[in-house]
Amino acid sequence: MIRSIHIWLWGMIAELEHILYPWKSSTPPSWAAERYGVDANTLYDDPNFDNDLHFDWLKSHDEKLNKLEENMILAFDEIHKLKTELISNV
Repeated sequence: MIRSIHIWLWGMIAELEHILYPWKSSTPPSWAAERYGVDANTLYDDPNFDNDLHFDWLKSHDEKLNKLEENMILAFDEIHKLKTELISNV
């Protein structure tokens, strides 16, 4: 029961991430264009601009942040386990 709730919750979080991080698509939203200094109107008209490189750069930063978040979660889990063992041994 708890496992199915956990899986459902992770699915909802994944959908929320997909909504919150739309720059993973090929066209940036207007707020992302303003925040990251991308000229969304002329970005695709310029033949010299490699937009794949720009979006790959954004994706790589997103992946790095996700990996850091995973590592932090694992570290917090290990700290919690150690605290639990320490309390149970006392």
